[in-house]
Amino acid sequence: MLFSRFYLGEFAMVDSWKDKRISAMNRVIKRKGRSTLDYLDEYDSVCLSKCKNKTEYKLERKGQHEEVDTFNVIRNKLCV
Repeated sequence: MLFSRFYLGEFAMVDSWKDKRISAMNRVIKRKGRSTLDYLDEYDSVCLSKCKNKTEYKLERKGQHEEVDTFNVIRNKLCV
Protein backbone atom coordinates (compact mmCIF):
# COMPACT_ATOMS: atom_id res chain seq x y z
CA MET A 1 0.00 0.00 0.00
CA LEU A 2 1.38 3.37 -0.98
CA PHE A 3 0.94 6.59 0.91
CA SER A 4 -1.57 9.21 -0.13
CA ARG A 5 -2.59 12.63 1.07
CA PHE A 6 -6.22 13.66 1.08
CA TYR A 7 -7.52 17.20 0.73
CA LEU A 8 -10.56 18.12 2.75
CA GLY A 9 -12.37 20.82 0.81
CA GLU A 10 -9.11 22.12 -0.61
CA PHE A 11 -8.33 22.06 -4.32
CA ALA A 12 -4.82 22.83 -5.47
CA MET A 13 -3.66 23.20 -9.07
CA VAL A 14 0.00 22.80 -8.12
CA ASP A 15 1.27 20.07 -5.85
CA SER A 16 2.58 21.33 -2.53
CA TRP A 17 5.98 20.30 -1.23
CA LYS A 18 4.19 17.71 0.91
CA ASP A 19 2.60 16.07 -2.13
CA LYS A 20 5.93 16.05 -3.95
CA ARG A 21 7.72 14.48 -0.97
CA ILE A 22 5.05 11.79 -0.59
CA SER A 23 5.29 11.06 -4.33
CA ALA A 24 9.07 10.74 -4.00
CA MET A 25 8.67 8.26 -1.14
CA ASN A 26 6.19 6.26 -3.23
CA ARG A 27 8.64 6.17 -6.17
CA VAL A 28 11.42 4.80 -3.95
CA ILE A 29 9.06 2.21 -2.47
CA LYS A 30 8.01 1.05 -5.96
CA ARG A 31 11.42 1.11 -7.64
CA LYS A 32 13.47 -0.42 -4.85
CA GLY A 33 10.77 -2.72 -3.52
CA ARG A 34 11.03 -1.24 -0.05
CA SER A 35 8.42 -1.51 2.65
CA THR A 36 6.14 1.39 3.49
CA LEU A 37 7.13 0.82 7.12
CA ASP A 38 10.59 2.19 6.29
CA TYR A 39 9.03 5.56 5.49
CA LEU A 40 6.17 5.62 7.97
CA ASP A 41 7.92 8.00 10.37
CA GLU A 42 8.77 10.48 7.64
CA TYR A 43 5.29 10.25 6.11
CA ASP A 44 3.76 11.06 9.49
CA SER A 45 6.16 14.00 9.97
CA VAL A 46 5.38 15.40 6.52
CA CYS A 47 1.61 15.18 7.04
CA LEU A 48 1.69 16.78 10.49
CA SER A 49 4.20 19.48 9.58
CA LYS A 50 3.04 23.11 9.59
CA CYS A 51 6.01 24.20 7.46
CA LYS A 52 5.33 26.18 4.30
CA ASN A 53 8.21 24.74 2.25
CA LYS A 54 10.74 21.93 2.15
CA THR A 55 13.58 24.08 3.53
CA GLU A 56 11.62 24.88 6.68
CA TYR A 57 10.72 21.19 7.01
CA LYS A 58 14.38 20.14 6.77
CA LEU A 59 15.34 22.64 9.47
CA GLU A 60 12.47 21.41 11.64
CA ARG A 61 13.55 17.77 11.24
CA LYS A 62 17.19 18.62 11.89
CA GLY A 63 16.18 20.36 15.12
CA GLN A 64 14.10 17.36 16.20
CA HIS A 65 17.00 14.98 15.61
CA GLU A 66 19.42 17.21 17.51
CA GLU A 67 17.07 17.32 20.50
CA VAL A 68 16.72 13.55 20.48
CA ASP A 69 20.48 13.09 20.20
CA THR A 70 21.11 15.54 23.04
CA PHE A 71 18.55 13.75 25.18
CA ASN A 72 20.13 10.37 24.49
CA VAL A 73 23.61 11.68 25.29
CA ILE A 74 22.47 13.14 28.61
CA ARG A 75 20.52 10.01 29.48
CA ASN A 76 23.48 7.76 28.67
CA LYS A 77 25.82 9.91 30.79
CA LEU A 78 23.47 9.80 33.79
CA CYS A 79 22.81 6.06 33.54
CA VAL A 80 26.48 5.06 33.57
